[in-house]
Amino acid sequence: MPLRRPAILLAAALLAASGCATTGERCRKPIGDRSLTPAMAATGDAITWGGTLVSSRNLADATDLEMLAYPLDDCGRPLLDERAQGRFIIRRPGYLETADLAPGRRITASGRIIASVEGRIGEADYRFPVLEDAAPRVWPESAGAYRGGKVRPWISIGVGGGRGWSSGGLGVWF
Repeated sequence: MPLRRPAILLAAALLAASGCATTGERCRKPIGDRSLTPAMAATGDAITWGGTLVSSRNLADATDLEMLAYPLDDCGRPLLDERAQGRFIIRRPGYLETADLAPGRRITASGRIIASVEGRIGEADYRFPVLEDAAPRVWPESAGAYRGGKVRPWISIGVGGGRGWSSGGLGVWF
């Protein structure tokens, strides 16, 4: 019977880990050249960019989201611990309720650069590439759930044994 207890512990740990290991966010691989920054973009480029929302504006037939770009991880999440890469505009055809989108929200968009528009950042002139995406991804506002390129919580499972004893365990770190 000594081996039965570790087997039960291991099964329980695996079952618990399988329920906790997912973040509920599907991975979407970024498209295009990941080294391409807003300052380097040209009309027609297909790209995935993401970052934090600076401001939003409803137009007659579209919604513009001004973004501060950051590098992306392999699933397209903005890496806010990295250096900002410039600004761009996500143009979503149709109406988007902007009251639900506070500045600072993380958003990722994939599509084509359809234009370049002149604008201002404070007193400085700026050229904004316009990335068209019908369904930009707004990331959840879960405090502490994603920092530094790692999804939290981290989960580990351990099983050990030795001279006449055995054990198992599950660790969860936030």
